[in-house]
Amino acid sequence: MRKELVDLIREAMDQHELARDFYHRMAHRVAHVDTRRMFEYLAQEAEENKAKLHHCLTPEGCPVVPPGHDVHLAEHLQVPEVTEGMLPKEALALAIKRSEGLCRFYQSLLELQPEGEIRRRLDYQARAELSHKEKLENLYDTVAFPETW
Repeated sequence: MRKELVDLIREAMDQHELARDFYHRMAHRVAHVDTRRMFEYLAQEAEENKAKLHHCLTPEGCPVVPPGHDVHLAEHLQVPEVTEGMLPKEALALAIKRSEGLCRFYQSLLELQPEGEIRRRLDYQARAELSHKEKLENLYDTVAFPETW
């Protein structure tokens, strides 16, 4: 595998490690028990996503990512203020906005690349992040609007 690809994958892994550390710190900062659990869940998700990216460096290659659907919920959410008493839906809103930023980052890099292996890897990362964002948005709907269930 070319050095540029390895560097790209390692940078994506670093981003997930930063996310994991951020969510872990947040879990220890908030007082609300359900919010703490939500941040612990998000930290675990970031760790799992990092492991999937690490798998891309193996001879087997990247795991299959189901196609994601962008419902554009993130565009309507505000980044909540981080407080000790923040609620689970606010924790999810924060995670969705972070995921939205990573989606845009990978998509903007993808548009700059000519056809080839780097473009395919960026496409993989963009799809993986979109799939993760969709999962978070679905979870947000469940937490923010429980009366609809």
